[in-house]
Amino acid sequence: MKHQCSVRNTLALCARVAAIAALSNVPPLCAQPRTEPDTALMRGVEQVRAKSYAAGIATLRPVGDRLPLLSDYASYHLGVAYRETENWSGAAEAFSAVLHQTPVSPFYVNAVISAAGAYNHLNRAREAITLLKLHYQRLPQARVEAALGDAFLAAGDPVSAAVAYQKVYYSWPNTEEAGDAAAALAKLRMTLGDKFPPPMSQAILARAKALLDGRRTFEARKDLLAAVERLGGTERDVARVRLGSVDLQEKKYGAADSYLRRLTVTHGEADAERMYHLVVAARRLDRDEAMLKWVKELERQYPDSPWRMEALISASYPFLSRNEAQQFEPLYAACAEAFAANPQSALCHWKWLWSRYLSSPPSGEHNFKEHVRRYPDGEKVPASLYFLGRIAENARDYGAARVYYSFVEYNFPNHFYATVARERLQQAQVSGAVVSTAAQEFLAGVRFPAKRVTVSFEPSATTVKRLERAVRLVDIGLGEMAESELRFGAKQDGQPQIVAVELAKLLDRRGAHDEALRAVKAYVPNYLHFPWGEAPTTFWRSAFPMPYREPLERYARQKSLDPYVVAGLIRQESEFNPKAVSVAKAYGLTQVLPSTGRQLSRQSGMKMFTPRMLFEPETNIRLGTLFMRQLLDSWRGKWEEVLASYNAGPNRVKRWITWASFREPAEFIETIPINETRDYVQIVLRNADVYRKLYAGTVADVLAAAPVAVVKPVMLKPAIVKPAVAKKRSGKARGMKLSARARK
Repeated sequence: MKHQCSVRNTLALCARVAAIAALSNVPPLCAQPRTEPDTALMRGVEQVRAKSYAAGIATLRPVGDRLPLLSDYASYHLGVAYRETENWSGAAEAFSAVLHQTPVSPFYVNAVISAAGAYNHLNRAREAITLLKLHYQRLPQARVEAALGDAFLAAGDPVSAAVAYQKVYYSWPNTEEAGDAAAALAKLRMTLGDKFPPPMSQAILARAKALLDGRRTFEARKDLLAAVERLGGTERDVARVRLGSVDLQEKKYGAADSYLRRLTVTHGEADAERMYHLVVAARRLDRDEAMLKWVKELERQYPDSPWRMEALISASYPFLSRNEAQQFEPLYAACAEAFAANPQSALCHWKWLWSRYLSSPPSGEHNFKEHVRRYPDGEKVPASLYFLGRIAENARDYGAARVYYSFVEYNFPNHFYATVARERLQQAQVSGAVVSTAAQEFLAGVRFPAKRVTVSFEPSATTVKRLERAVRLVDIGLGEMAESELRFGAKQDGQPQIVAVELAKLLDRRGAHDEALRAVKAYVPNYLHFPWGEAPTTFWRSAFPMPYREPLERYARQKSLDPYVVAGLIRQESEFNPKAVSVAKAYGLTQVLPSTGRQLSRQSGMKMFTPRMLFEPETNIRLGTLFMRQLLDSWRGKWEEVLASYNAGPNRVKRWITWASFREPAEFIETIPINETRDYVQIVLRNADVYRKLYAGTVADVLAAAPVAVVKPVMLKPAIVKPAVAKKRSGKARGMKLSARARK
């Protein structure tokens, strides 16, 4: 089957859909020239949006049957028009029609909720309840519970309505539905009197915690004070303790310390939590002695409490940040030993063994192997295996080094340590060595989770249909709906690796480069687990775009900078959003502070400068690359120190480089105490490696040159693991600009 592409603005998208289809010999799908039903759909949608409901009804009513590919678009907007004119029967019928669309309509959730509301108005509330329960698992929980509350109320079952509203109010207090649920509960409490179902104590505490997590401290304090009055036993003690945690979140550290020290609670876990918060308060007040006192008290009274583990981790950090190994090593060791079964203890074990390795390299082999055995799915497995390779290489056991490096490169293909392992594998002594049986046996004896991701880029019939719908919407003139169609399909249909790329291309076409990049990250969160050669170049270029390539490469050449490091930094800093503004008011692609920009503009010979000029990609890249050049000169060409300075500030880096006699850049990077900065450096260097492979030559050239392909079959059954992706953390790094989030 062949379709003729429209010459309009769908031509590019048509070509992309055709290219995807070509991967699996699926005939290319492309939009037809606009037809009368297409025009009617666009006109009807515009009429409904303009609140011309009568006109919209007249326009849309005949469209559904004449435009089967997009009948749900006509039905949904027809339902909206009927609802707004209180034609509840028409609304129920139109919204219900949306539910039968294949593939599933992006209006599905709204259609279910709206159909239930229409049934309520038709005195068919029981049908509304049945409908909501039928679709319950596929609907957002807060929305469906709120809708169930409305339906139960309409059905004359106020007690069930109260239970549903309470779920919304207590479990999801940060949602829009929570406000309406609160109003409904206030009325029901008055009408039901003694029959009003009392909320569970755990629900009350869960609401307060959710409010705290949402940084709504005023409301959390109010709820906790009410809980202290209403609750008893353990729950009352927990509420009293968490009042102190509200002070901590509001940065009232002295008040929290004073309140929690005076507080007496009788239940063990509540008391353990109290002591943990006292550890945090003492840490924030720079009272090391008091902090360690509460850590010891937790060990004495509650040695197995998870609050003790949290306290050990929290108390270790200030000593780690000052490189006081005699203080932080025992704390991390206690955490690793006492809580070995808890995955969080992997951090403790790693911090302890890394400090030992820097001070005593001979201890490294045993400790790295122990870490891999204990935490085979841990974040530091790639680092452990890489440094096992370095230890083997230094001992001239090149066969073992080859095994470890190959394992990292193959199983963690897009990780920072894969990039450095690949470099080591290019050494003739390593690449030509006979593989070590002992190293292979060690890896075979570890139960690595089999998480290496292999994906298909052959579109299913559902994906082809989804793309065809998107093309049609663009051709009709409903581009924003095409984006919504693809967003929904990326979440719904099971092939986000295909759909998200097409969404990214649509977003790129309107200049929303940061949205395009975030779409790939959001809808294909495991993209870094994909083996390099098993995803097409179009996918990788969507995940690692270079939208301002010409000025980026030009200014990088002028400043003698690696353009791929510059691209990797911009991807991490702003996701290629030229209008990005950080919390610290750093602007644009490379995130330059206005004050820094003014200095750089003078140095670069610009005749005038205003902060808003930093939102211009050309100006921002010009000044950002000048700043990078200056940092690179000051750090004698060492990119790892440049990037750490860019994120955390040069003064911190000057301290960190004195902490050990680092034998290679990876050792310095791993020693950086701020999680965000360490992740930042690794991610930017990883980004640069990917950019180099994508834009410096063809993918085929890169793959053909990879020496690891010879070694790959030796070790990978069954020991295959996913790459350990840097997690987003809240760091404290501050330099001349806001430190970037540890985004993937």
